[in-house]
Formats: sequence, structure tokens, C-alpha cells
Amino acid sequence: MELTQTAKKFLCIDDDRTLQLIVKQILAKSFGPQTLELFQAVTGEEGLRVIGTAKPDIILCDIQMPGMNGFEVCKQIREIHRHAAVILMSAYDAESDNAIKASEAGADAYLSKPLKKGELIFVVNFVLRVAHLNDAIYDKNKQLEASLTQLKQFHQKLAALNQELIADKRRLGASLKDMTELNKQLEEKNTQISSMVDELANRFDSTVGLLANIIELHQAEHRGHSERVAEIAVYIAEKLDLTDYQIRNVKTAARLHELGIVALPTQEKRDEAMDEIKGRKLSNHPLVGEMLLKGFPGFEMVADIIRHLHENVDGSGTPDGLYGDRIPVGARIISAASFFDHARIANKDLTSAEILEKMDEKTGLAFDEQVMAFLVEYIRASGSSKEEKSMECSVFALSEGMELASDIYSESGINLLRKGTVINQEILNQILKFHNVDPIAGSIKVKQPS
Repeated sequence: MELTQTAKKFLCIDDDRTLQLIVKQILAKSFGPQTLELFQAVTGEEGLRVIGTAKPDIILCDIQMPGMNGFEVCKQIREIHRHAAVILMSAYDAESDNAIKASEAGADAYLSKPLKKGELIFVVNFVLRVAHLNDAIYDKNKQLEASLTQLKQFHQKLAALNQELIADKRRLGASLKDMTELNKQLEEKNTQISSMVDELANRFDSTVGLLANIIELHQAEHRGHSERVAEIAVYIAEKLDLTDYQIRNVKTAARLHELGIVALPTQEKRDEAMDEIKGRKLSNHPLVGEMLLKGFPGFEMVADIIRHLHENVDGSGTPDGLYGDRIPVGARIISAASFFDHARIANKDLTSAEILEKMDEKTGLAFDEQVMAFLVEYIRASGSSKEEKSMECSVFALSEGMELASDIYSESGINLLRKGTVINQEILNQILKFHNVDPIAGSIKVKQPS
């Protein structure tokens, strides 16, 4: 904390007006009015009156003066103004013990006449430094007192809580058995709280999952899109060293980023919104998604990410024309991941590498360069750039040993099996039974044997 600098007050008491003038000139030139405010008195009695009104911080007083001498003045100063720094001075006398008497009278320093400019400046400067340190200590003490007050209040609250706990223990009895029972109850409460926290987290995830399923139901040709985008987005977010909280929001936003499409009035509008090239210019589904989510606690950051999905890093996007780092990092990540996956779905004849080449033309314009670099890294690491040959078959054509090349969904939107699952007899029987209740949507893609 920076201290506020205020001018210190300096009082010179001496019947020698010439010396008064010299002292004033030396100090005014060396320190200036913003550092020292100068006062003068020609007798001890006058000096005490000035001290009573002005409260000087530094007092330079001659010992030999008519009337009250410097020793007497110093003693009275110590009674009425203990914190002032007192400097006594007198003509040099080898046989006198003025320096010792000055110390006994309570003076902080002693100077011999004639005064030397360097000695005077040194002593005053030293006193100012000490005063500055004292101010700093005073300020720190105030801070410490405030902290101690807060600590005292905390201890009072803690004491009150302890009293309540003691009262509870007394109500349960003084026996060891009762205390053990109380501890058990406290542990159970903590377990309940932990369970409630886990339940809230599960409910949040379930809500996200439900919304994601609703989105899937309205996008039969794009099933699994949100989950694939979420997987890519989490990979990029981790590479960008985002916090766990940010990564969780990015994942949720990726799973729900097309929620606004569900609310569009016509199928034509929904198809248009899923076209990444046209949709970025014509569709306002990110704003619809933001509106649907921002009113629910816990979804505020997710809603903000979704709002800016159609922003471009060069500032040419919508709805706010943000550019560069002003666009939320989650929006920049999901924008690139969603574009890639939609392009891969819409252009089955293109390889992932060819899609990335087309996206590279928009890097620095629509897409963030660093995000694109990690997207390329993800595609290469996952082997997606090497297109795997697959074939389509019906549910009744499945056989043991086949490996799924895509997820299997029912017509109600339930994800039955994940890509990469190897079919065995038990899985095959379960799929056929489920198909009779909730038919498999579309054809099933399986990898061709190499």
C-alpha cells in the first residue's frame, strides 16, 4: 500500500535571527515546501506556544537563550509533544558536557555551532526517514488492527458455533456413546451433502444429455455430430491449457451448440442452419440457442459461447462482429470443429485432409490459426485423415466379428452402440430384440475387412 506523503513541520527556536535565516534558506533549498513547512521562534516561551498550536514534527532549539534555556524547553516538549524529534544546539565548548545534558533532557540529537550545512541536512534527512518509517509502521499497524478485528469477529463466530456444538453435545448427553453417535450423524450429513453435490452434477449432465438427444432426434442425417464435435473441442481445449471449468463449459456448449436449430420454425430453416457455408450467413440459430439457455442457472457461460459461434476472427461474422481474442475461446474452438464435421458429413467423397485444405483457406479469416493447428493435430492423431473403408448393411445382416464404423441410433434417438464396437452373439441378440421395440434408424455402417 502506497503511503500518502504530507509535509513535515519544522520549528527553529533561537534568538539569533541570522542563524534563523540561514537555517530557513538551507532547508527550503534542500527539501522544498512539499517536504518541510518551516516555523520560527526567538525564545523558549514563544517556541512552546508555537508547539502547542502547530504541533511540529522536528524542533531545532538553541541551548543558550534569554529566559528559558534549551534544556528546559526540551523537557517541557517531552511532556506536551512526546513524538516530536528534538535537536539541541550550542556553541562548541571543549569543556562543556552539553551533548550529555541534551541526551538526559530527552533530545534526539545534538549539533555544535556554528552549524554546518551538511550536518544539518543529514540530521533533518535522517529524522524525515525515521518519520517516514514510523508512518509506514503506523499504516501497517492500522492494517494489522483491521485484520485482528476481522480475526476477532471470526473467532467470535467460531466461538458461537462451538457453543452451539457444545449445547448439542450436552443435549445428547455426556457419555462417549452419545458423542460417537453425534460424530456419526455429522459424517452422515457430510455424505448426504456430497451425494447431493454429485446428484446435482448428474442432473446437470442428464439435462445436457436430454437436450443433446432432442437435438439428435431432429437431425437424422447428422446423428453423432454433437458428440464428435465435443470430442474434438475437448482435445483442442486441453491443448490450449484451458482450466477444467472452461473445458467443462466448452464440452457442454459443443454438445448443445445446435439447440437453436430445433426451435427453428420449418425443416427448410433447419436444413439451412446445418449447412455451415450458407448457415453462417443466413441462420440465427446461435442466438436462439443462447436465448433458450441463458435463463437457466449454470448455463450462462455455455449460452455466451453458443451466441458467438458464427463470429469470424477477422471481424466479419455475426451477431456482434467480434474479432480475434475478443471472440470467446470456446466459440472459436466449436466453430472450427463443427464446420469440419458438417463438411465431412456433407462431402462423403472428400477425405479429411481435403476438407482441412479447404478450411485452411479460411484460417485467419473465419477460423483461429491456433485452433486450426490443434484441429489438424487431432485429425492426424485419431487417424481420421486416413479414410477407413466401410459398407452399409441392415440390422438383420449383422454378424459376429463385424466392427461398427459409426454409432447406431434408434428412431427415438437412443445411442445403442458406439463406433468401434465389435459385434458378438450377445450384442447381436440384444440389438435384434431392441429393434422390435424401437427400430434402428437408417442403415448400419461396418468396417470392411482389410
